[in-house]
Amino acid sequence: MLALFVVGCGSVEEATLQSEALATQESELRVCSTDLDCVSGCGCEGGQCISVFGPPPPAGYCDQAPVRACTTGADCTSGCNCVSNVCVNDGGFSPPANCLLAPPDSYESDNTHTTASSYLGTPQLNHSFHRQNDVDWVLVATPINQVMTVETYNLRNGPWMRIDIYAYNYATRTLGSLVGSTSSTICSQITPSCFVYRATANVVANGVYAVKITDTRGRPSGSDYTPTAKYDLKMY
Repeated sequence: MLALFVVGCGSVEEATLQSEALATQESELRVCSTDLDCVSGCGCEGGQCISVFGPPPPAGYCDQAPVRACTTGADCTSGCNCVSNVCVNDGGFSPPANCLLAPPDSYESDNTHTTASSYLGTPQLNHSFHRQNDVDWVLVATPINQVMTVETYNLRNGPWMRIDIYAYNYATRTLGSLVGSTSSTICSQITPSCFVYRATANVVANGVYAVKITDTRGRPSGSDYTPTAKYDLKMY
């Protein structure tokens, strides 16, 4: 009878060290609840951040925390500074600021009709949805009877929105009837010319109207996974 022996390469000690290293590597995988907990290019599966598309990233890439990219401190929320193109906590807040969040735009606080910005006849540039379900209100005075158009354009980073136009009693700061609304772009093709929201309303001379623009994406702004959605606004 022939006795067969299987001989493995390497010592038992080497195999043990390799197993321990693998266990350590697995234990360092970043824990997550959603894709937003993972760095860009990685997704949350089984409670851990892993590569989900494209060629495999460098070892340990998906173990990193997501960050908010920046060019200057203006790209970071209060309590955070821009260091090496990343928003980092400045250590001055307790609890620490969440540096993944986007800073408010120059029109805040415009989250209610009583704190709305005023449309002065020229386009309002660089509105942003800096928080999930953000709402932007704008008041506009109408000098003549006309069909007024409210348009959001130059959409950046994928904003989805709803535009509502209300009659408004400025003296008592109360909303009147809804006179115009849209929640769809002007066409469905994936081309820049279609990336426009446009609502119209019949308005009266010497009237005031309140325009409400609502973020309908249902997702937070901030992190490298969800860059801040922005748009420009004009009325005519």
